[in-house]
Amino acid sequence: MTIVWAPRGNHLTKLLTLVAFVIISCLTGCTATTKDTYKKGMEPLVDKEYFLPKKPVDRHYIGYAWSKQFGPVEDPSAPDIRIKVEKSFNTLQQQFAYNLGLSFGGQSIKGFTSDPYSGTVITQGATVQAGVEGGKGRTSQLEDVKIISPVSLADIPFESNIPYVTEALRLENFVLKGEAGIQAGVTAQVSTFQAGAKGQSKSDSGLTGEGLVVAYKLHMIDPKTYVRQDSGTIAMELDKPVDFPKANAFVKSQFSAIEAGSNQPLPRNLLWSCDRANAKSKDIVAAWIIEIRPKDPKRKSLSIAFPAFPKMEDCQSFSDVIYSRIDPLTDKIIRQKINITILEEEVSDSLKPLKWQAQVSLVEESFNIKLVKQGDLGK
Repeated sequence: MTIVWAPRGNHLTKLLTLVAFVIISCLTGCTATTKDTYKKGMEPLVDKEYFLPKKPVDRHYIGYAWSKQFGPVEDPSAPDIRIKVEKSFNTLQQQFAYNLGLSFGGQSIKGFTSDPYSGTVITQGATVQAGVEGGKGRTSQLEDVKIISPVSLADIPFESNIPYVTEALRLENFVLKGEAGIQAGVTAQVSTFQAGAKGQSKSDSGLTGEGLVVAYKLHMIDPKTYVRQDSGTIAMELDKPVDFPKANAFVKSQFSAIEAGSNQPLPRNLLWSCDRANAKSKDIVAAWIIEIRPKDPKRKSLSIAFPAFPKMEDCQSFSDVIYSRIDPLTDKIIRQKINITILEEEVSDSLKPLKWQAQVSLVEESFNIKLVKQGDLGK
């Protein structure tokens, strides 16, 4: 005998309604939580941390000053910054970079190659599946996202009230649309990426293939932490060292010339006071040399040369950072700047010093840096 249990109709309706309510509540709660978590995770990436270029290019601009209107500011005299390249393992960051690349009109060239005989571009299967609309999530094969940053933030020539590029977010194997076909043919034959701060080749950059930089991080000096100590301007006499106790260094000026008939060159490892002197250094036979000798044996000496013969009028002054480091206890960047001005100098026909008048000052700075967020530049 089979016994069948049949609840009343109204009881069944209530039971089904309760079950449906519980299921919907769970689904709604999970969806909201996931969405809120995603938005919360993306918020610092979208609204605060990164600045977007007006037109993305494959240059990282690490160490460049940033203009609110123009973006990275070109400066031919800016020092080369040592960079490091790391792969991003942050899924939100990867997705953020990839979405930016698409919004800029970029596309992946991964999966493209060219026929070695005809040069025809061949597609090797789809590499990207566009995102699904309606909040159902985005499924795609994300390209490798690289984080480019300086080896040391102390290498960046920070000046007060100016933001500098300290990080670049780069999509590898990514180009602007319309260039994919051309780039695919080139990439099939050449895989070395030129990625210097000034567009020069860097064999140790760790970057290969084509790419697109889609976002930058900026830092600037925190004015509340800035401390400056200036030695004041001090006159220099030839062959007489000047002591800078606060900078823990000696500075000495001397004259050096190549003797007639001698094959001996000027001292090696000279830092010339201007680019023109550096370019014509092989033709310079006499120079005024300012030697900076630290008292700390761990630091290297530095020799700055000014052309004495032939004389170059636009090479009579020098100002630059000669030492910088990060204090791990305070996170402060500590650096020393030297300012040298030659007021009067003259050599005889026999390359002997006749007149010499020069001034030098050493400046020591210390400061913390702070992340620049969107909206800060308008203040």
